[in-house]
Amino acid sequence: MKMMLFKILCILILLSGISCAKKIDEPKVDEESAVLLKMILPNVAASGSTIQLQGRGFGSDLTNVEVKFGEAKAEILELKNDVIEVKVPVLAGGTKVDVAVNLGGVNSNLKSFRVRNIEEIVLEEKDTVEWTENKNANIVAIEQGVLSYNEQVVKYIRNGKQLLEVEMGKPSIVVVADEEVGWGFYNFPSIRRSLSGQLAAGWSMAHDDASSYGKPGVGINSAVSNDGGVTWTTVIKGPTGAGMLLSNGDRISISTPAAVPLEELELPVPLATLQDQSTYGRVFRVYDYSKLPLQLQGTYQARMKKGQTSWITERGVLNSPKLARYADGNLFPIVWWGDLQETSDGLYICPYPGFEINQSGGISPAGVICYKSTDFGKNWVKQGSIIYQPDLALDPNGSKRNTLGWTEPAFAALKNGTFLSILRTQDGFGKSPMYWTTSTNKGVSWSTPKVFTGSGVLPKLLELNNGVVAMAAGRPGVQLRFMLNSDPNDWTEPFEMLPWAGSDLQQSEGNVNTGASCGYTQLLKIDDNSFLIIYSDFQHKTAEGQIRKSIKVRKVTVKKV
Repeated sequence: MKMMLFKILCILILLSGISCAKKIDEPKVDEESAVLLKMILPNVAASGSTIQLQGRGFGSDLTNVEVKFGEAKAEILELKNDVIEVKVPVLAGGTKVDVAVNLGGVNSNLKSFRVRNIEEIVLEEKDTVEWTENKNANIVAIEQGVLSYNEQVVKYIRNGKQLLEVEMGKPSIVVVADEEVGWGFYNFPSIRRSLSGQLAAGWSMAHDDASSYGKPGVGINSAVSNDGGVTWTTVIKGPTGAGMLLSNGDRISISTPAAVPLEELELPVPLATLQDQSTYGRVFRVYDYSKLPLQLQGTYQARMKKGQTSWITERGVLNSPKLARYADGNLFPIVWWGDLQETSDGLYICPYPGFEINQSGGISPAGVICYKSTDFGKNWVKQGSIIYQPDLALDPNGSKRNTLGWTEPAFAALKNGTFLSILRTQDGFGKSPMYWTTSTNKGVSWSTPKVFTGSGVLPKLLELNNGVVAMAAGRPGVQLRFMLNSDPNDWTEPFEMLPWAGSDLQQSEGNVNTGASCGYTQLLKIDDNSFLIIYSDFQHKTAEGQIRKSIKVRKVTVKKV
C-alpha cells in the first residue's frame, strides 16, 4: 500500500513539472493588448516563400513589429489591415517551428509552421489551415475574417474543438470586362440550372436604377458551363431557365416588368411622398394598392406546366390588406423581390419592398411582407409582416430611414420548421448592420429582429442536406458565414472571398465601384455537402496587368465535425 501511494505521488509530481515547464516555455501574451495571431497562410511553405500572418492588434507601424520563426527573425514585407506579409527565413527543410508576432515587446500567441523541402512533392493541392475563432465582442465591428482568396481547407475551431471543415475551391473565371465600366455593369451575378441541366450564369449590363427594370442589357450577359462550373463560355443568349420546380411538376419564376412612366398612368392621390435623406436621394410616392390601375397590381410571373418546355407569362393575385405600392421618381416599378420556398403545406415568399398603410393612415418605412400560396403561386395571401424596428443602440442610422427600412431580405424555410430571414439596412447613410429574425408559425409572426453584423448587402441563405446553413453577403468584399448550433444568433467569423479595397475600407458607402465587389452573390446547391457561389470581382488583374471587373464562381464544401 505504501509503495502504491509512493508511485501515485511521483506521478503527480511529474505531471506538475511538465505543466510548469510548458508555462515557462511559452512567451508572455498580454490579453489586454490583444496581439492575436489567428492564422498563417499557408502554414507549410519553403524558405524564402512569401506568406501572410493574419490576426488582430498588429498596428500600422512596421518598425514596431517583429515576427519570429522559432528564434529566426523574418523579413516583414507589408503590414496592412492586421495582415502581415513576411518572407520565410532560411530554415532547414522539414523543420516545425512556432511563429509569434511581437509588438512593442508584447508577444502574441504561437502558431505552428512547417518548412517545406524545396524538392518535396506537394501531395495536397489545397493548403490546410486551422482557424481558431476569436470574435470581437463588439458585434457591429467590421473586421476581416478568414482570408480565403484561393484554394484551401479550413478547420474551424472554437474553444479547442473543431466544429467545421470548409473546403474552398479555386475561383473560376466566368467573364472579364474588356474595358473600364461603371456601376451596374458586370454587377449582380446569378447562377442557375437551365432546363437542359447546364449551369448558366448571368450578370447585369445596365445602369442600376428603375429605368433598367425588365429591359435587356447592353452586350453579352450570359455564360454556360458543362463541367460543373470549372470552365465557362459566354453566349449571346442564355439557355432556357428551369425556374423553381414545384411539387405538382410545374415550374414557376417571378419576373420584374419594365417600369411605367407616371405620365402614362392615371393614378390616385398618393398617401405619402417620401424623400430619402441619405446620399441615395430617391423620392418615393406611395399609393393605396387597392386603388391602383390593374397593370400595377398582382405579381408578374411565368409558369412552365408539367411536361412542357416553354414558359407562359401569368399574373398572380395578391390578397394583402393595407398594402401600398410606390413610384420611384418619375417611374412606377412593379418590384416583388424575394426567395421562394415550398413546404408540405404550400409555397411561401417574403418579398420587399413591403410598404403598408399604418394605423394612422400614413406610411411607415418599408418592412417585409410574407405570403403563402396553396395553389402553386396563382393566389398569394398575406401571412404576416416583419415590421421595421431598428436597434438604435447598434444601428445609429436606424431612425434616419424614412423610406426603405428593411431591404433585400434572405428567406429560408429550414428543415426544423423554422422560418429564417436575414435583413439588410445598409444604404446611403453608410455601412449598417444586418439583422436576423425567425418565425415558428409559418411567417404569421416574427421575433424582434436582432443585429448580428456591422454591415452587409443582399444576404443569401442556403441550407445543405447535411444540416449546415450557409449565408453569403457583401460590402465589404464578399463574405461567407455558417450557422453554428442551429442558432441564428451564432455564426462563424466571415470567410473572405476577396481582399478588401477602396470603399470597403470606408465607413461610408463612398464610390462603391472602387470596392472589391458589388457584394451581390447567389448560392446553388450541388450535393449534400457542397454549393457554388457566384460573385463579382472588381479588382481582377488581367494578364496585361489591367484592373477589370469580372464574374467568378467557386465551389465550397462544408461539413460538420
